[in-house]
Amino acid sequence: MGVFIFLLVFFAVIGITAFIYLFKKIRCAVRYLCPDASKKKNILISAAVYVLLLVPGYFIFIKWFIILMHLTAFLFIADMAALAARKLRKAKTYPGWFRFTYQTGLAAILLTAIVTGYAKYNMYRIVCTEYDVTVDKQLSAEYNIALLADMHYGISLDARQLQAAADSIEEHSPDFVILCGDLVDESTKYEQMREAFAILGGIKSTYGVYYVYGNHDRSLYSPSPNFTADQLRDSIIQSGITILEDDVTEINGEIFLVGRADKSITASNRKSIQELLNGLDRNRTVIVADHQPAEYDLLEEAGCQLVLSGHTHAGQTFPLGLLNDLIGFSDQNYGYKKRGNLNAVVTSGIAGWGYDLRTEQHSEYVIIHVKGK
Repeated sequence: MGVFIFLLVFFAVIGITAFIYLFKKIRCAVRYLCPDASKKKNILISAAVYVLLLVPGYFIFIKWFIILMHLTAFLFIADMAALAARKLRKAKTYPGWFRFTYQTGLAAILLTAIVTGYAKYNMYRIVCTEYDVTVDKQLSAEYNIALLADMHYGISLDARQLQAAADSIEEHSPDFVILCGDLVDESTKYEQMREAFAILGGIKSTYGVYYVYGNHDRSLYSPSPNFTADQLRDSIIQSGITILEDDVTEINGEIFLVGRADKSITASNRKSIQELLNGLDRNRTVIVADHQPAEYDLLEEAGCQLVLSGHTHAGQTFPLGLLNDLIGFSDQNYGYKKRGNLNAVVTSGIAGWGYDLRTEQHSEYVIIHVKGK
């Protein structure tokens, strides 16, 4: 809850500051293009342009907010560049082309369009990221684990694209597949939810497909969800997927796969890792699937060898990933790290939340090659 409040305040301050600054930049552009307009007329024209600029936000609120934040950032960068140019040139005037692109904000608009185009392309460009992991336990063979999380089905991917990703995962001959939460969310329609799990449940693997809940799957943030928690659970099970929510299952007689309940939803009654491992043979490899990358110290202390997570989206939009790394909203933002005998993998997700734009990292599914000592 503390992190949520911090982010809420942070974005509120940034948003209000940015929108005030944006209005001032519109006034500067109007003053440049209409030099003979009175102050009152300038304000009226600027206000009209400002309102028109905000109108699309009514239909695509989050996405348009992100675009406007990029525009504001580029306008600010242009201001800093103009200031630097003035200092370096030691002149009071700029060349005509420079004045036009700067005063009208054309350079910032073009840069915003380029970045938005890249961000949309980057969201739909799904790559395979592979890691080689060695655990400090005996294994009879190398295991290929497919990790997929944070699809938020319906935001970007459709059935054709998801089926293509599922086919691509199959080409790696996974021994088992981990669906690590937030595969659907509040915006996913009932039919889309069933469609998504039917495709994911069809991925061929040696030991099956396993699912842990994320904080969005059960649409708990919506007053009028498109499907109930029971409908979600039934659809997952009917698709041949095994749900692990503070449960442990055994794989091939030598791996314990632990699926955690999401900590933001069930914090009050979420079992500890020690409780889940109580009575189990600690000589076997323990792999933990937990939607949010958390409690790494406890996992290491309990003797777990591998933890798989998502949730962070690797930031999705700059600079959120950087903030995560600096402030530590979670134990890890993205990628592979080793802490003692604990190997940790956090995926950026196969899609994104809220809007189909990604400027940090890429969309991915992960293949982890796990071998024993």
